[in-house]
Amino acid sequence: MTTFRTELFIDENPDKIEYSSKILSFGSGFSNILTSHFEKYRFQVKSNPYGNIYNPISIFDAIEFTSKNESVDKSRITETDGVYGHFDFHSKMNSTSEDQLTKQLDATIQETNNYFKKTDFLFLTFGSAYAFRHNESHKIVANCHRAPQNEFTKVLLSPEEIVTGFKQIYKSMNHIKNIVLVVSPIMHTGDSITLNAVSKSILRLACHQIMSEFPYVRYFPAYEFLLSDLRDYRFYEKDLIHPTEQAMDYIFEKLVEAYVHEDSKKLIAEVETILDTIEHVPYTPQNNKYQIHLQKALDKINMLENQIDLSSFKEELEMRTS
Repeated sequence: MTTFRTELFIDENPDKIEYSSKILSFGSGFSNILTSHFEKYRFQVKSNPYGNIYNPISIFDAIEFTSKNESVDKSRITETDGVYGHFDFHSKMNSTSEDQLTKQLDATIQETNNYFKKTDFLFLTFGSAYAFRHNESHKIVANCHRAPQNEFTKVLLSPEEIVTGFKQIYKSMNHIKNIVLVVSPIMHTGDSITLNAVSKSILRLACHQIMSEFPYVRYFPAYEFLLSDLRDYRFYEKDLIHPTEQAMDYIFEKLVEAYVHEDSKKLIAEVETILDTIEHVPYTPQNNKYQIHLQKALDKINMLENQIDLSSFKEELEMRTS
């Protein structure tokens, strides 16, 4: 039989994600893209509570101060044009006063700590092995916040540095029996395509070494699914960098196949039919046939509501039936 693509198959994860599971993710923007599919089907997810973080060391720092429920290190606060930011956090957390920034960050850490203590599946998505080291403190930053360029030195992390960083925070994750590493397939072309390849190679090697050395650590090959399995520009957006919705649907399906419990897979299928009803609005929504269709979807939600929180779907459909 002739085949026209190299399809990637992965082993099933022994532990399965259920609707009762709590999923937490830290990492690059791809982390949000991946977990948004879990959110779509109403799984319990908290994604990038501190904003996007691209390099592994800053991700590990975020896990450390989350696990310890520490107040932010005020020495890492920076100010540019009246806007205050923190070198450990994304600019989405910025504020117009230092006091307000500190209170906001401390509250976010405490909220994330509460969720972290109950987390069942932790996804860590590495975006780049390139990072910026703050010259004065000699620490890697998650975000430079437009501070003067001469305050930083751009560095290329080594696999050994990444593995050592993971070792230092591994004990703080002892209660989590499923830590899933992901390398973002999104290119960082600002470093050039060739240096992006160097960066992704380092991340992939570090993931391999971590997974080989530590129990409860898995690797989900989103990077390989997009670059080696799909391997076609029709699966990229117009920028030729980000995956299309179709590509992400395929990658998520592979994640579901390997990681999600059979009962929860059935529930995903049920939710999919409800989403189809929500997304389809006929030219005459008042017609009797469509109203019957809406009522069937509401009946299905009522049947599932003791297993999944579908209140937002219910509210949307009830508005259409009134």
